[in-house]
Amino acid sequence: MLRVILLFLIGSLVLNVMADSAIVISIADKKFIAEIEDTVTGKAFVEKLPLTLEMSELNGNEKYCYGVTLPTAARRYDTIEAGDLMLYGSNCVVLFYDTAGGYSYTRIGKLKSTEGLASALGKGSVSVTFEKARLEANITMVNGEPKIGIETNLPDEINIEILAAPSLSVSDDEWKDYTKLTKEEKEQVRFFKLRTAE
Repeated sequence: MLRVILLFLIGSLVLNVMADSAIVISIADKKFIAEIEDTVTGKAFVEKLPLTLEMSELNGNEKYCYGVTLPTAARRYDTIEAGDLMLYGSNCVVLFYDTAGGYSYTRIGKLKSTEGLASALGKGSVSVTFEKARLEANITMVNGEPKIGIETNLPDEINIEILAAPSLSVSDDEWKDYTKLTKEEKEQVRFFKLRTAE
């Protein structure tokens, strides 16, 4: 979902990384991750972010909002699943929270998980925010030891692992969990790698 990030330990460093294909969808205090299609439509949608849309209810299975014009590559879908993020026509964003089908849409993306989606969307109109996934890391040296601060808009269910190594030439299995290193091992660290895991 998110790229692996290398952080070079040189004094103070702030790195802001946004995934190319992952976005965060926020509905009140609930957040969902969606993978955006690697298509002209998907890329055009990401370029418009952040967006907050007032989405209306339709058919007990979807929320929609007109006014976001995107390129189309519509095709007929016999089955649309909960979590599908679609474009109807050329300017209507649709987020499905239950199954549907029988209409032509252009796929924008799909939620990684729909757990809690229907209840978060509720019965009527709802405000939904779409934004690029963001992960910021700040590394500073305090008394010769690195201090790592992380800010993100990712859902709480996404774990961010901080891995460390004394050099870039180590193999993947030699990167260690920074929080479990001894003081002596921490003194040898020169590089950090952040990665996400669900």
